[in-house]
Amino acid sequence: MAEQPARSGRRSGRRPRLSLDDWTEAGLRLLVSEGRSAVKISRLCDDLGVTKGSFYWHFSDIDDLMKAIATRYTSQDNDAARGLTSLEELPVDERLAHMGAMLVDERAWEAEVAVREWARSDPQVAESVRALDQRILAVVRNCFLELGFDEEEAELRAGTLVYAGIGFLYGRDSLPSPTATQIQELLKILVRR
Repeated sequence: MAEQPARSGRRSGRRPRLSLDDWTEAGLRLLVSEGRSAVKISRLCDDLGVTKGSFYWHFSDIDDLMKAIATRYTSQDNDAARGLTSLEELPVDERLAHMGAMLVDERAWEAEVAVREWARSDPQVAESVRALDQRILAVVRNCFLELGFDEEEAELRAGTLVYAGIGFLYGRDSLPSPTATQIQELLKILVRR
């Protein structure tokens, strides 16, 4: 008698169940590529090749998904993806150089622009972005403290760098984007006594 192939327990052609992370990643990709108004349940289900039931397994409505996207993107858990957590292991000059390189990396800013734009119309997302900005400011401020600047000088220099980064983000469509060399020159100015 011929051996029967083992069955996986799933019907062929069915997609595996999507996780909460799968949905939030898909929602974030759509937010980045097309904006907040494009993030709709039916659109995500079509893109992912699943039914709405799959969506409702994880979320009560689209606002629930949007909260999950905002929380995930701005959470401390995502600091590793941004490179914030690994920075503390580097010498301070390398840390600043790495942060400078992040300022000119277009891919690193696409999601940032989308989430910040969304935060302009959603107070909960705005609060999450404020908390993220405070964590970034603290990392940068610590660099300047390690370089020997006093608390007030470190705060001023860190604020200047963080505000410059936000300015680069919003000005990139109408102003020339800074080059890596220009960012390094800015850092030299900020660390100079």
